[in-house]
Amino acid sequence: MDGYVDEPTCLGVPPYLSTYPRYIAGAIWQHSPKTNIIYQTIDAVRESFADAIELWSNSDMLILVAGMVVPGKYIGGTPISVRETKELFSHQVLAGIPKLLAGPWAKYGCGIEGGRVAVSPAELSPPFDYLVKGDTGLVIATLARSGWRFSDTDFTMKDAIANTGELILRGAQVVKQAPGFERGHIICEIETYRGCPRYLTGGCSFCTEPLYGEPNQRPAEQIVREIEALYAQGVRAFRIGKQADLFVYGSPEMGEEEFPTPNPSAVAVLFSKIREVAPEIETLHIDNVNPGTLARHPTESRLVAKEIMKYHTVGDVAAFGVESLDPVVIRKNNLKATPDQVLDAIRLLNEVGSKREGRSLPHLLPGINLVYGLPGESAQTLEHNLEFLLDILEENLLVRRINIRQMIGFEDTRASDATKGRVKRNQFFRHKKQVRNLVDIKILEKVAPRGTVIESVYLDKYQGKSLLYRPLGTYPLLCHMSNGIKPLDRIDVMVVDHGPRSVSVVPHPFQINNASLSQLESIPGMGSKRAARIKINSPLSNIIELENVMEFEIPDWLRESIDFSGS
Repeated sequence: MDGYVDEPTCLGVPPYLSTYPRYIAGAIWQHSPKTNIIYQTIDAVRESFADAIELWSNSDMLILVAGMVVPGKYIGGTPISVRETKELFSHQVLAGIPKLLAGPWAKYGCGIEGGRVAVSPAELSPPFDYLVKGDTGLVIATLARSGWRFSDTDFTMKDAIANTGELILRGAQVVKQAPGFERGHIICEIETYRGCPRYLTGGCSFCTEPLYGEPNQRPAEQIVREIEALYAQGVRAFRIGKQADLFVYGSPEMGEEEFPTPNPSAVAVLFSKIREVAPEIETLHIDNVNPGTLARHPTESRLVAKEIMKYHTVGDVAAFGVESLDPVVIRKNNLKATPDQVLDAIRLLNEVGSKREGRSLPHLLPGINLVYGLPGESAQTLEHNLEFLLDILEENLLVRRINIRQMIGFEDTRASDATKGRVKRNQFFRHKKQVRNLVDIKILEKVAPRGTVIESVYLDKYQGKSLLYRPLGTYPLLCHMSNGIKPLDRIDVMVVDHGPRSVSVVPHPFQINNASLSQLESIPGMGSKRAARIKINSPLSNIIELENVMEFEIPDWLRESIDFSGS
């Protein structure tokens, strides 16, 4: 069962599918190819605990993948809670069935929410008989090869990820059981290396990634074969996101330098080969990038960005782990970059990645991650952070989004106590509201101005009289659409207005004769009276007729998208 994961380098909440289920399935099938593996998500199980437990009671083994290391808010699913875990896996009819806990919960502890210390993994033993603290695929593969001799298996074993290539390929077919697969609403996380290059100095104080030790890279050919296998199963969206800093993938200095020099040719080989084996790919995005890398190696970083842009899809985001702009917090927590270096990195990526294809979103923009609750934090931290974000706005720089999170404390990290050294709760939420109101809306208006076309957005959920759509990708832009006559599962949309963290959209092209009254009213300047006149006078044939009815000049951004077909 997938209880979902959210780590510094991996997201596994639908529509994202993390590496864990695929690695586990592949490890079993590699040594026991006829084994029947049933993949479920916690959201599916919530529909009926009783049905799930009845199904599990006939199984030979139960494995839960779970772990929120990075706190977040999710639309596609809700991660499993400790309470649910105990309730489900402690059921008496499951007694005697081996139960394994895998993922970050087993390795680091149970993150509950931001601003709190994680619960020890021991809290879940029982109901779990075994905690997989080592490399998940390797442990399960060794267990399967031994004939399921649990007592003889080392659940902490680790190995080079390059040695697990075949099992990763075997696990590709489990994607067919993932929610959203049939409608194409799935994006697979792809791992390029484990660990953080900054482990040499301990890395950021709060982060679990340096606990992997020396970075362990996968050969490009192995990554490409994995994508080829997933593509053959029908997957069309991928995020090269499971690594601390994609820009240094393939660097020969990895493990030797805290800030390795990027290797543009290695990135070019990887992305070009991905496109060769997956020619009709619909989404190819990245995730984590260290702003300190761009600041220290601007020439090589500029080339890496350009190589990625040759092969990726638009609307891509390089998530910058900034964490804090307070010099005291930066120093005490060994963070990646100074404010000046972060600003240099943002400028560099804007210079290269802010280009657009027609009316699309920009190619590749930075995202900013801020973490609160770190040692050394004070009221001045909030001022430093807000001032920096306002400077970005003043300089007319683009960032796709600003994540504001509270740290989860994990006992193996240097900043293990999330209750110390942080601002008061009311200060934090007041600051967060300031950022949303003063910065977010204005930046989003620049990133996705009215008339921006976002292709292939999927219906995520109904929310009152609105529909929530998102494209597949890194930090996909949340699109609110007023309900139409026949809501479609997947459509192209056009931006008509902005909120702090989302945009309002209408279908693109906009068939004005078929639009609902609420969709018409969502267009700025339209109003309920004009919208009603359009409905009364439909069908309209051209712009002149429309402007006569509206008594309103159609702005250029809307004029280009209006379609007068339909009735």
